[in-house]
Amino acid sequence: MTDSSPPSQAVLRQILGPVSVACVGIGGAIGSGIFATPGEAATYLGSPWVILGVWLAAGFVTLLQSMVTAELATRFPRAGGEYQFLKEAYGEFAAFFFGWSFTVFIVGGGAGTIAAAFGEFVAELLVMDQSWAAPLFGCCAIFTVGIINGLGLRTGAVTQNLLTFLKTAALLSIAIGAMVVAGRVTPAPTTFVTERAPDFGFEAFLLALMPAYWSFTGATDSAKLAEETKDVHRALPRALMATVGVLTLVYFFYNYALLCAVSPSEMAGRRSVPALIFSGITSYPINDMVLIASALICLGAISSVFLANIRVTYALARDGLTFSTLGVMTKAQAPAVSILVGGSLACAFVIRRGFTQILHIYFLASAVLFGLTYLSLIVFRLRDRRAGRGFPEGVYRTPRGMAVAVLLIGFEVAVAGSIIASDIRTKSLDSLYTLGLLAGLAVLYLVWRRAVPALQHRKA
Repeated sequence: MTDSSPPSQAVLRQILGPVSVACVGIGGAIGSGIFATPGEAATYLGSPWVILGVWLAAGFVTLLQSMVTAELATRFPRAGGEYQFLKEAYGEFAAFFFGWSFTVFIVGGGAGTIAAAFGEFVAELLVMDQSWAAPLFGCCAIFTVGIINGLGLRTGAVTQNLLTFLKTAALLSIAIGAMVVAGRVTPAPTTFVTERAPDFGFEAFLLALMPAYWSFTGATDSAKLAEETKDVHRALPRALMATVGVLTLVYFFYNYALLCAVSPSEMAGRRSVPALIFSGITSYPINDMVLIASALICLGAISSVFLANIRVTYALARDGLTFSTLGVMTKAQAPAVSILVGGSLACAFVIRRGFTQILHIYFLASAVLFGLTYLSLIVFRLRDRRAGRGFPEGVYRTPRGMAVAVLLIGFEVAVAGSIIASDIRTKSLDSLYTLGLLAGLAVLYLVWRRAVPALQHRKA
């Protein structure tokens, strides 16, 4: 049986500077979804300016999340980010649930999702059969990125910085190309090619906000590297704010450029708006260039998973809440076994491609967990107040922190409510599956806490 006892508490060296930390957030957020989300957002709205307002609103919500994350991460600058916040606020069970769910659905399923998209782009570029080539190239991408990050934190960070620069440049190049093709620098005339124009009400705005907000997901992943960040109390808040600023500017310009080339009604529901814009060009290999850019964007996102998100699995093992071998760090500061396991899970998802429903289950569970994360800021501040302590020295202080936390909790409640309402309308069982997952992890936690002491006693 695998040893499940907690490994010795490794002292992690502070290696990363603010630029590398920011690149982790930017690289983690910009993924293949940015090609589909503009079309999804346009499904609900017919005005280009309202659509652009949605992207600014998503950036604002992410800014609030980054401020709360900066306070929590500088209060507890340890590997694992939200895992650590939940453990400190609510105890081991919340941390156990977050860590195990995150490892399977975000490290495994998330990287698998991105790798599957990478495989499709490369197979299309090389004109190969998608049925076998896409999974093959997807697994190759996971294998390659896993090896690079397994060489050490410095190597992984340098690679992440390069990929982030390339993918950001690629996205901006697509945007500039769209404006060149359009021959205009103002939004295209709004015309409705469908029987009914999209709604302009508050509900439509919220529905459009969801896909835009999804494109910012990952912006706070760099908090999981707090323990390995130089001058963390200054560098991490700056990196988190810079991440949101860069993402908002890039996404706003990208969507503005797309809206210069096509109207919202033409964008609506499109899986790839750039493919629509460049489809009429035959004299240059524009489509191939877009596919290459798409593949680079996917590689950068996969790299971020194995650089930052894998630290959750490492922290889980270091605390004795999963198998101890996952908590081993190499001399070059890479959780090699965790990367191997995460890569194996991701490849399994790529090969089977049967993870969509499971990922939806996680989205509902994550709304609960991230709501609890923002609530933890209130918990810690009230604890300090009851103990007669002032605000901790050196910790980033979120302006109007309690109010911001309440606002973000309300946002997560709205997300969870919309998922449940959608499941009821479509008669989906995903919400019930989520409750089943929670119950299953509760049982697993009880089994784990009983099994580990028994195993340690047997060894002794």
